[in-house]
Amino acid sequence: MAYGQHGTGVGASTTWGELLRLERGVSQREFSLPAHAAARARLYEELTLHGRARLAACQGGGAGRWLAALPLPGPGGAAFSGDAMRVAVRLWLGVAPRSAPPGHRCRCGAEVDAEGRHFLGPCLALKRRATHLHTTIVKQVEGALGESAVWRDVVVEPELYPGAPESLRPDLRATRVTSGRRTWADVSLASPLEARELARVAAAPLAPLAAAKRERGKAAKYEAALPAATPPSEFAPLVWETFGRVGPATAAFLRSALGGPGGTSARSALLRGGPVG
Repeated sequence: MAYGQHGTGVGASTTWGELLRLERGVSQREFSLPAHAAARARLYEELTLHGRARLAACQGGGAGRWLAALPLPGPGGAAFSGDAMRVAVRLWLGVAPRSAPPGHRCRCGAEVDAEGRHFLGPCLALKRRATHLHTTIVKQVEGALGESAVWRDVVVEPELYPGAPESLRPDLRATRVTSGRRTWADVSLASPLEARELARVAAAPLAPLAAAKRERGKAAKYEAALPAATPPSEFAPLVWETFGRVGPATAAFLRSALGGPGGTSARSALLRGGPVG
């Protein structure tokens, strides 16, 4: 029997009993929601905290778009070679990252398990891969803004102001054609599976908490340091989570920056291909 109010933080819906007591007619979709909520709650009950967080990280806006990025070479694909490609394909198929059990420890020194908890989290040994992914996303954003009629003077790694420290080095700067307003942007990747955040992520399956937290940190770092200008400059944090979701400020900027004619396909490509670049 699906009552629709199982567990917390998993999007529980109205129960069948409550629906049947309504004076108006009830749609089939409304009747199906409690069943889906109950099934999801049962699934959550069987998972570990890490499993619930991992499932939550695959929900919400943008989380599934990376599935449309075909593992093919060339501009329209998202192929990369070697072990990383095999792991990615296995993840796309919903199975464990490795066919054989891994060793007890990663080369970075941390303990690992067959579920890939460490691999999908902040592993220091994957820093080179993360750097490559960051660079790829920066290039994709640069290309999308450069081809848009809304933007001009797109610059990668601009100097924030003369003598600015290396710690204050945004990834991009672009100027809106209509207003002349400069936008400074910094790209970042955030993992929703960091140990100290697992409980919060698992309890809010539709919220990109890791990305939102990183956005707030980037804004606090850069907004006060923006150079004086007329019209005033603005800062845009661009944060992707490792399972494909983007932060709320990132989503808002991409809608504004690439929401006009000709920009929709570029925005979709960024949301689809960013996390697998």
